[in-house]
Amino acid sequence: MSVRYFVLGSLISVFVLLTAVGCGGPEAGAQKLLAERKYQEVIKKYPDTQFARRAKALLAEDLLEQGKYEEVLKDYSDTRAAYLAVQAQAKALFDAKDYRGVITKFPNTTLAADAERVLSNDLYNQGLFDSLIATYPNSDRGKDVKNARADELFSQAKAAKGQKQIQLLEEITRSYNQSPIYKDAASLLSTLRGKTPPQVKTTVGTQPAKKP
Repeated sequence: MSVRYFVLGSLISVFVLLTAVGCGGPEAGAQKLLAERKYQEVIKKYPDTQFARRAKALLAEDLLEQGKYEEVLKDYSDTRAAYLAVQAQAKALFDAKDYRGVITKFPNTTLAADAERVLSNDLYNQGLFDSLIATYPNSDRGKDVKNARADELFSQAKAAKGQKQIQLLEEITRSYNQSPIYKDAASLLSTLRGKTPPQVKTTVGTQPAKKP
């Protein structure tokens, strides 16, 4: 038995109990309408009440079971059924292997992360590393490529001398500041800059003083 039918059964029991003890007020009326699945009437007669909210939730669940996801999202976006409708739509695209569609239309779902993983793995396996880090820089594969490039630059920097070494380290600190090697590169760069003699500024047209 589904949760929804269990709830409806409970509502009927509550209504019978309220009637038996002589409670015929608005609450009993709302419970009776809910038990009879007259949700729209509940919403109309008892707006801004817990009964209206429950009626909306049950209406949304009915639409969800019928596969009317767009209607659920349009009219009942604040219900749990709306969340489930989004998940169902994302799953349909994922199962159809429309991974870009999942990412574009449902970026906040867990399946969006799965879709990105599939696409980034494809680019990695094809050796399209530039496209990978441009499109999915924060994916696991994208991070692997960026870290590998940062490590390679650091190796080159340690073997280089002078201004070339500084340029390589600057590229790491500028382009790969999330890589594990970043701190080592930044530390070495700071040390080298401290050792680099300051540039002597000269003024055009100024002649050095002659010795007497």
